[in-house]
Amino acid sequence: MAFKPPSVLLERWKAAELLPVTLLSVLVYTLLIPAQFNVTISSIYLSPFRIFLIASTGVLIVRAAQGRIQFALPDLFIILAAAWIWIASYMTSGSMLTSAVQGGAHTVDMAVAYFLARTSIQSPRDFRIFLILIAPGIAFTSAIVVAESITHTRILQPLASALTGVPNTLRDEVRLGLMRGAASFPHPILAGIFLASFLPLYLMAGLRGWPKYVGIGASLGGIFTMSSAALLGLIVGGFLRAYDWLSTKILNFSWQVFLFFAGLAYAIVELTSNTGFFGLLVRYASLNTVSAYNRVLIWEYGTDNIARNPWFGIGYGDWDRPSWMHSDSFDHFWLIMALRFGLPEAILLICATLIAIIMVALRSRNMAPGDAQLMRGMAISLAVLALGVNSVSLWLSALVWFFVLLGIAVTLGQYSPNRR
Repeated sequence: MAFKPPSVLLERWKAAELLPVTLLSVLVYTLLIPAQFNVTISSIYLSPFRIFLIASTGVLIVRAAQGRIQFALPDLFIILAAAWIWIASYMTSGSMLTSAVQGGAHTVDMAVAYFLARTSIQSPRDFRIFLILIAPGIAFTSAIVVAESITHTRILQPLASALTGVPNTLRDEVRLGLMRGAASFPHPILAGIFLASFLPLYLMAGLRGWPKYVGIGASLGGIFTMSSAALLGLIVGGFLRAYDWLSTKILNFSWQVFLFFAGLAYAIVELTSNTGFFGLLVRYASLNTVSAYNRVLIWEYGTDNIARNPWFGIGYGDWDRPSWMHSDSFDHFWLIMALRFGLPEAILLICATLIAIIMVALRSRNMAPGDAQLMRGMAISLAVLALGVNSVSLWLSALVWFFVLLGIAVTLGQYSPNRR
C-alpha cells in the first residue's frame, strides 16, 4: 500500500469533516427557492427542501449509527411531537391517508430537519463554517427584500412564475411608504423573522471579515419586510447582544440579574394588565392596529377552541370564531400547533425549545471566551425566534429553519472540547 504523507491525510480528514456542514448549508439554500418550484404529486406537497430532506434520510441514519448523536431530552420530545401529529391527524380525520400525509410532511419538516442539523454541526467551528457558507444566500435574499420594498415591485416570485407558470400569490401591501418585501417566502412576515434570527448569530459567532458584515447587513434587511415581528426580533436581538457585552465589562450586569428582572416585569404585567403580556405586546409593538387587534382575537377565540379540543385539536378544519372574523389566518405558532394537533404537541415543542436554550446557555459557562460568546448568541437567537412566533405562524421554509436552529442549539449545548 502506498504511503500517504500526513498532509494528504489531514486534507482528506478536513474534506470529510466539511461534508456534513456543506450538506446542511445546501438545505438552507433550498429553503430560499421560491414556492413556484414546488410540485404536488397526488395529495403530497413536495418542495425542493422536502425533496432534499427526504433524500438526506439515508445519510442521517448512517450518521446516527456512527454515534454522531449523543442523546438529549429534546431529541425525545421532537420524536414524540412528530409521532403525536400522526396520531392526532388520524383522530381528527379518521383517515390513515390523511394521517400519513400530514404526519409525514411534519415529520420531514420538523424531525428530519432537526436531526440533520444535530448530525451536521458538531462543534462551534462547524457552526462558524456553516454561517460562512450560507452568508451569500442570506445576503441575496435580503437584497431582494430591500429592492422589492423600495421599488414597490415584486422581483423573484414573478420571475419564478414566468418560468414555471405557477402564479404569484403575494399581496402588494404597503406600510409607512414601503412595500413589504418577501423575496422567495410565501409571506413577508416569514422572510422578516427568518432574516432577523441571524443578527445575534453573526454578531456573536466570532467571525471576521466579509462573512460577519455580510451576515449582519443581511439580517437588517428584515426591516424592509415591514413586519412588527421582524422589527421586534431585531431590536430585542440587538439589545440582548449589547447587554451581553455589558455583562463582560460590568460585574453587576450578569445574566442572572437580567433574567430575574425580566421575569419580575413579566409577572407584574400579567397581574396588572387586563390583556396580559401577550395582549400588551401585540397592541403596542405592532405596525398595523388592525392586525394587532386581530391577534388579540386569535388568542381569545383560539384558546376557546383548544379548551374544547385539548388532546387532538381540530386538524386543518376551520376554527370557531365570530362570523365577522372573515380571515382564517392564525398568527401564533405555538397556539396553532395546539389547535391543529392538541395541547400535547405544543407542550412537547415548547419544552424542547426551552431545554435547548438552557443547555446552550449553561454550556457557555465552561467555554473559552470566543466559543462562549457564540453559545450565548445561539441562545439569544433561538429565544428571540421562539418569542417572535407568538405573533407568527411558521410554515414551509421558515418552519424548517426553526427546527434546524433548534437542532444546532442542542448539539452545541452538548459540546465538549475533549469529546470533540
